[in-house]
Amino acid sequence: MEENAQQEPQADARRKRIVKAVGGVIALLATCFWLLVFVMVVRTGYLSRIGLVTATVFIVSIIAPPFFVWTGRKRLATVSHGVHFGLLGLVLLAGATTYLWPQNDDTWRPYRFDDELAKIEAQQAMPDVENAAFHYASVFAEMDVDDEPDFGAGAALESIPWKGDDHPQVSAWLEAQSGVVASLMEIGRMEKCRWPVQAGLYEPYTVPYKKLRRSTLLLMGTGNRDLGEGRVDNALTRYFCVLRMADYLQQQPSRLDARIGFGVERNALEMVRHILVQSPQSSRGIAQIAEHLPLTTDTWSGQWRRLLEYEKLRYMNLLGRLYEVDGRGHIRFAGRPMISPQDEGEQKQAKRPSRLLSLYWLMNMPLDPHGVRGLADRYFARFEPLVNTEPLPRIERRRQPGLAWDDFRCVCNFYRWWAEASFFREEEYTDHRQQYAQCLSLRRGTWLALGLRRYHDRHGAWPESLDQISEYVPPEAFRDPMTGETFVYRPEADSFALYSTGLNRLDEGGRRGYVKALDKVQDDLWIWPPPAPEPELSDEEIRKQLEEIYGAEFVETYLKDTGSKKQ
Repeated sequence: MEENAQQEPQADARRKRIVKAVGGVIALLATCFWLLVFVMVVRTGYLSRIGLVTATVFIVSIIAPPFFVWTGRKRLATVSHGVHFGLLGLVLLAGATTYLWPQNDDTWRPYRFDDELAKIEAQQAMPDVENAAFHYASVFAEMDVDDEPDFGAGAALESIPWKGDDHPQVSAWLEAQSGVVASLMEIGRMEKCRWPVQAGLYEPYTVPYKKLRRSTLLLMGTGNRDLGEGRVDNALTRYFCVLRMADYLQQQPSRLDARIGFGVERNALEMVRHILVQSPQSSRGIAQIAEHLPLTTDTWSGQWRRLLEYEKLRYMNLLGRLYEVDGRGHIRFAGRPMISPQDEGEQKQAKRPSRLLSLYWLMNMPLDPHGVRGLADRYFARFEPLVNTEPLPRIERRRQPGLAWDDFRCVCNFYRWWAEASFFREEEYTDHRQQYAQCLSLRRGTWLALGLRRYHDRHGAWPESLDQISEYVPPEAFRDPMTGETFVYRPEADSFALYSTGLNRLDEGGRRGYVKALDKVQDDLWIWPPPAPEPELSDEEIRKQLEEIYGAEFVETYLKDTGSKKQ
């Protein structure tokens, strides 16, 4: 009995040691977990100074007690526990105060960075008399974009020569629009065009895209009809006007405007090359073409700086929705951010639960909204190496499996994460850089076609190599900005082949897109001749093409999200 009585305290002591050891291990694992979360959250760069201090105090109050217990400093462990629960109490008190405090929300509106907008508008400003956009307004006011015949094969009439007798309905409609075409031609003599800046993502477009689209259709349609009926000089004047409109779009700071301008320029240059190769011109005619072709100089650095300031303005105004300002200039954090004009038009009295979000923004946004400029500068600085790399890298749009930093950004500031992931993605800017390089390749390729024509007119045959036309074109025209090398050129019978090998730098014979006969995607950029049309693709072939470009995982996710089987 005495022996059993002695063994029981020993067993109790052993159990206590085991429980204490297990508790220590659990505390250590919990500490490591929270420390890892803390490091990952801090690395996102989303925490404000207040949020960083709060997170530091919180993590220290979690880590410190086990450490003090292990070292025998129980009093310090108690103090650390007190700090931890005191911090939680302060958070709850702040939340309750924010929830219950009476607020009058009728006079508050989302914050806007009007000073940043004013800087951009000052750079864009010019007298109305010199601004083509001002003169377009009167023409566009009378234009009915819905007044259009059933073109049938009309889309093709913008990219091939044709005759009025073959499409009498379209030809008659174009004749009825001759006054509009004459006005567009007159405005196209101007050099500069500035439409107002669209400062916010959810604001109405300031550029009249539909009417510009109608204008290019009229000019390209009439130009191609002139070319098909032998009026080459008339056709060229139309194409020159379209090139000017493309330049107007590229003078705007927006990516969307520039991208539309690239497409408009591509269509006009294609027809100019058609004339250069297949409709011999006099020396005067060639000189006229050279006078109106876009320059071959690379202006990307200037365009990027202008685009960057505009993108920062849009970024700042979107994050500015997390702030509110009243008529007296007082600023506070918003509850539920009003993103679109529809939101602003609704009842502005914030619901009480949404007020608690103001504490959340306090942890991850600057107190002063002007601090958002610093967020924009740091965010867009990451794109500098990507868009200014020479030669251009081929960007793969494939997300690697596993946990990404973006997942923690979503926790730290879900609104900022949504804004960056939805509207300011890395791929948008690298793709824009590639589109600019492609546009510049087509410009330089058109100049090479002009030089080849000049050589042919003088020597009666196409040259054996591009080196033989160096006296006829600017020296930078020989460098392909897509690859950093020279264009591929081959004389072929009574014509020639001229193209860029594209970002993959593989000579694929000038073919671009999915080539059904080879069952693969190719990315050569043709200058001449135009490629033969590929047969219509099946759903499976379209899917295969997308998977080769974007990756199977991306396509599967996209199709699942959109519920579409053919995109």
